[in-house]
Amino acid sequence: MSKKKKFKNKKSGWIPPTDYKTYFYTSSDDEFKGRHPIGYFFLVMLGIAVLLLPAVLFCMLVGTESGWVILGFVGGFVFGIGLFNFVGIIIKQYLGHLVSIVSFLIGGIMMLFSWLLCR
Repeated sequence: MSKKKKFKNKKSGWIPPTDYKTYFYTSSDDEFKGRHPIGYFFLVMLGIAVLLLPAVLFCMLVGTESGWVILGFVGGFVFGIGLFNFVGIIIKQYLGHLVSIVSFLIGGIMMLFSWLLCR
């Protein structure tokens, strides 16, 4: 199967595909779930881990004495969205490089400001 047929909705890997809204339906990953029921469970666990890990690690490293840590926690969660996008590659639900890069930049800046204000 050629690349053009395989990824007919994507012109490049930079922008989300035209049918990206279908990725958020509960039935969007039924095909993968049917083929790999045990693997799907571990994939969901991996997705939850990469989504929450940056936020939890930030709170553990900076501490929770200041109220500004909430900004860092939210920034870690936004950063985790970029990581979660890479988990989506496995089930062919990648939203594009731009979504990952913007999530990493916004989340990283939020964590940086929070860290500077918590010092």
